Amino acid sequence: MKNNKKDNNTKKDKALNPRKERDDKSYFAVSRKRRKKNLMIIIPAVIVLLAIMAYAVNIYSEHLVKPSRQFGPLGSEHVHAAFAVKINGQKLNFSQPQYQVRSQYIHVENNDGNTMHRHATGVPVEEFFRSVGMNVTNNCFTVENKTSYCSNGNSNLEFYINGNKTDSIANYVIKEDDRILIAYGNKNQMETEQDLDALRLTEIKK
Repeated sequence: MKNNKKDNNTKKDKALNPRKERDDKSYFAVSRKRRKKNLMIIIPAVIVLLAIMAYAVNIYSEHLVKPSRQFGPLGSEHVHAAFAVKINGQKLNFSQPQYQVRSQYIHVENNDGNTMHRHATGVPVEEFFRSVGMNVTNNCFTVENKTSYCSNGNSNLEFYINGNKTDSIANYVIKEDDRILIAYGNKNQMETEQDLDALRLTEIKK
């Protein structure tokens, strides 16, 4: 009779305290479930984020123009210069989106069209214009629509570096705080001085 009572008590204790129930309610079991739930949320989010980043890098890479030749490694220099291009009295607006960061090596950025940034050694001015679909030589400046403005005796293409006239600018490598003016047209000296003064007052954004 006593044995039966003891057996019944043992069964009752087991029924009240089954091991599985203790495990499920334990701190470690609850923590495991929480971690598993968090992982089920985090992992898909990370996958989506990586996919977005890969897409963004791909789109950005397609936007960039490949350099025409080998320059120094990216980051080997970071130089800033103010510049302006005036064709028949009209200043070209390089702050427009289609001109922004078209080359990693030399570009305009942050919706600014007055500061040229050079990010590697040996990158000439012509590389910037090539990256935005334009071209500059000693005698002609060609815009995106392939219209060329060439010196012809009446209207002339002129280049100025820090207020000093120079015969060529295509292969010039800008230095820190340079001020570059490219101007085409039938201009008098007073108009040129006004353009140079405006350029001297232009903020160089760094």
